[in-house]
This record gives sequence, C-alpha cells and structure tokens, in this order.
Amino acid sequence: MLEDFGKVNRFRVCFADVDMLRHVNNTAYLRWGETVRSEYFVEVLGAEIGGGTGMIMATLHIEYERTIAYRENVAVACRISRIGTKSFDFTYEVWSEDRGVRCAQITSTMVAMDYESGATIAVPPLWRERIAAFERAPVTA
Repeated sequence: MLEDFGKVNRFRVCFADVDMLRHVNNTAYLRWGETVRSEYFVEVLGAEIGGGTGMIMATLHIEYERTIAYRENVAVACRISRIGTKSFDFTYEVWSEDRGVRCAQITSTMVAMDYESGATIAVPPLWRERIAAFERAPVTA
C-alpha cells in the first residue's frame, strides 16, 4: 500500500474534519499534507521550522479519488520524488486503512528559501544527503 513512503502519519478522522455533506472536507486533505510535510522537514531534513532557511510552496495539486468518513482510519504519507537545483517535489497519498483504498493524491513543489534575505537558494547539500538516505523509492532530478 505505502511501501515507497518512509514518512506516514496514521490517525482516525475527527469530527472537525467532516462537513455538512458527512464526509471529510477538502481542506482537511491540505492540512493533513501540511502536517506530514512539516514533520518530514524536521525529522528527515533535520531543519527547524522557523529557522533561517526553509521552503515555500510554489504549487499544490490535489486529486480527490474517494470520500472519507468520520472515524475512518486514515494513513497520509509523503516522500520527495524530485529534486532540482532550487526546488523539489513532494508526493503524498491519502489512504483509507479501513477500506484499503487510496482516497487522494497530492503533489506540491517546494522552493528552498533563505528567509533572512528573502531569496531562493540552492537545495542544501545536507538536505540532499538526508533525502537520499531516507527515501525508499528513486528521486528524480
């Protein structure tokens, strides 16, 4: 199911994520992706959120495939699938563990930033090393 993903968050859908149509609201998927990506940033890249360097989002694309309901057990996973000179792509999958089906695919392009100067930077060599050591699937250039 998520063999290519080293970073996976598992949880049960809470009531606050459900809308009046009785399924998970589309904005919850964005928040879930942000959460797993932020944890990847700290745990894998060894960087501090709020530090001098980091990343900003350039693009975000979500493909909703199936609805998810209240109290369903969910897995949200992310991995870095591409690294360029200054940017890199995260690929995410959202799964219903109760039904064993993928419910959404998300991609985001992130740009490495020096927050103090407000300028983009090359992806730091240390990040590249840590990504290569952590990822289970190939990362393209």
